[in-house]
Amino acid sequence: MSDETLKQATHLDRQSGTIRGARAAPPRLGRADCPIEAIYEAHLNQRQLCADMELLASTTRASPELARRILVNLCRDLPVHFADEEEGLFPRLRARARPEDDLDRSLARLAREHEIAQSAVMLLVPALACMADGSLPAPEDRSALRRLAAAERSHLIVENAILLPLARLRLTADDKRALMAEMCARREHPPGMDPACSRALARRAPHPAGERQ
Repeated sequence: MSDETLKQATHLDRQSGTIRGARAAPPRLGRADCPIEAIYEAHLNQRQLCADMELLASTTRASPELARRILVNLCRDLPVHFADEEEGLFPRLRARARPEDDLDRSLARLAREHEIAQSAVMLLVPALACMADGSLPAPEDRSALRRLAAAERSHLIVENAILLPLARLRLTADDKRALMAEMCARREHPPGMDPACSRALARRAPHPAGERQ
């Protein structure tokens, strides 16, 4: 990607439905909201993360603000989203599933993909911290960012196409209210962050000439 292309990289990505380079933010939740819709919105945020990671992997100039945005998403937002699913959605859906849903295999796969993604994130955190300080990504970092983005996109396809439609069909109104209450409580009292992530986010990103301060 050329520098000029990078400057113009806030166009709509027609395949992903996201604004490349735009700031992604997790949805604001209220206890009266539908948790399934909230998870769909969180998936949109993660698709933006994939676009951001691919953008960073292709950059030819230091992009500390982009690297730090990715760090925040990977270290703060993604673990909370995974907890919403693993601790709230998956158990409730497993309890309501019918034999014809054949759900156990899909849930085991998705949980395993969460573990793989978290391991990949922890390997990337030190490199992203350097990029947030103004370094360019090394070749192996570019490859790792692209692999994680591709894996996360495949993961989201399965969740959006299979898991969430089934949740909409099987979960009761009480299930949804309880799930939404848990999701809100999780954001009011976030789980502890990995120490490596805390250290990376505590570092102050520089503001090179030409970047907005």
